[in-house]
Amino acid sequence: MKQFIKNTLRASAFIVALGMVSCDALDLAPIDYYGDGNFWKRKEHVVSYMDGLHKNLRDKIFRHQYELGEARGGTSKMGTAVDGTSLNYQSMVSQRLTSEDPGITGFGDYYGVIANVNIFLQKTKEADYMEESEKSYYLAQAYGLRAFYYFDLYRTYGTAPLRLDPNEVVNGNFNPEDLYMERASGSKLMTQIKADLAESMRLFGDNNSFDPESRGNKKSYWSKAATEYLAAEVYLWNAKVSVDDNAANEADLAIAKQHCQSLMDNYGLSLMDNYADIFDVEHKGNSEIIMAIRYMEGEASNSNGTYMYNYQTGAWKTIGYNDENGNAMGDTLQVRTSGMQRIEYLPEFFFAYEKGRDSRRDVNFLSAYSKTDNSFLGTVFKKIMGHLNANTNSYIWDADAVLYRLAGVYFMMAEIANMEGGDVAQYINPIRKRAYGASWNEATDAYVNGDFTQNELAILAEKDKEMLGEGQRWYDLNRMMLTKGGDHLVFCKEGSKDGQAPILNKSTEAYKVFWPIETEMLNKDPKLVQTPGYENAAVN
Repeated sequence: MKQFIKNTLRASAFIVALGMVSCDALDLAPIDYYGDGNFWKRKEHVVSYMDGLHKNLRDKIFRHQYELGEARGGTSKMGTAVDGTSLNYQSMVSQRLTSEDPGITGFGDYYGVIANVNIFLQKTKEADYMEESEKSYYLAQAYGLRAFYYFDLYRTYGTAPLRLDPNEVVNGNFNPEDLYMERASGSKLMTQIKADLAESMRLFGDNNSFDPESRGNKKSYWSKAATEYLAAEVYLWNAKVSVDDNAANEADLAIAKQHCQSLMDNYGLSLMDNYADIFDVEHKGNSEIIMAIRYMEGEASNSNGTYMYNYQTGAWKTIGYNDENGNAMGDTLQVRTSGMQRIEYLPEFFFAYEKGRDSRRDVNFLSAYSKTDNSFLGTVFKKIMGHLNANTNSYIWDADAVLYRLAGVYFMMAEIANMEGGDVAQYINPIRKRAYGASWNEATDAYVNGDFTQNELAILAEKDKEMLGEGQRWYDLNRMMLTKGGDHLVFCKEGSKDGQAPILNKSTEAYKVFWPIETEMLNKDPKLVQTPGYENAAVN
């Protein structure tokens, strides 16, 4: 397909860009340039290319977490933010996606980063300047990353082109007719995802370290633990969700459980005592983190500065707000003149917390109230921000985006226990107890195991409080069920935060669990077909 060809050509140029990262005075080529012919020559080249693959992951994290993982999950407001700023992603939030307005184009632009992974796999396998044991760690990371991207495509589109190494364009084939690709079936995609995960685990072997080469990465590089977390997600999903010709297989629960148990037992992980510390810039790579996307002062900034908080313009400056106690607020979060609020969560998420007791409320939200009558007006999401540099008097958006952490393992174990008829309370209560801290009362605050429906909804409700902003809810609704083997919560009013109507009407909108591809791509690639259901769908 032409989009993939473009992305693959960009991936070839990626090698050139990496020349800026690593150079040596003895190279015969210009010191600031690497082409394919003189790049893959020593271990440093492999390491720098892997650095680039992690930069690719950072570039995609907002797409993965908010656009794909939350925007359609009944999390966000429509219209304007609390300060009057117009909100983004309205077609996603309202489920009004069509081939003319697909929300995301080019299969999420994932094939460029997949092409980079494929190049890495081919060139590193061919690297005769490294011992096989030395290559294993880097290949294991690459297989894990490729499984991550294809799992996103699988959950987003159901079926999608499956491009594996070797990469035809890099190897000299520029014939467009040979490079068009039809969408692979759901079963073929899932088979490949599982195969990549298995190969990643095999290559990691007994390397359980988060930083085996002592680079000080603080859990920002793909690891065996990251592969195990992704594997648990994949097998839990496949145990509960049928996609295309790939039927849900409850036997996969056992494999998901093995990976979760391994994460709890084998990596020195533990829940942080204080919820706020998980995301604090002073505690990067803490005991709860499995995989984080690194942001640092002087490097890239996280996306919350772009989408989540606005003090530069709007009513925060022109009108002002009170806090919930009636005190006037200004630039409470000290972001100075940076930031722009283009996303605001529904108020139901804020009001779900028990005021004064659940510490997560005030870590996650800043609430705003009218200066006239102190009525509630809206919120700002502040869970993942950064810090104020007092020397420069500027706000630095350098809090890491948390991809995987131990609390997520607890929630997966709770879902597995519910499917097995076990006790989910043992996994919910440690997280809830942490949130309530010194005010915790076992008799009144602890969750007591109920029937399947009660448990499933309790898991979702607790996860909403714990993991909002971490890219979970849309996937949760499409995986979790109201009754065992029954409708997924995306089709049930109980999955909606206000409990009034389902996110999607099963009788008329079941096809919308997957995303459409744009008309332009269909017109350019004769082998592509539209996601079923969108062929003649109009905005409703």
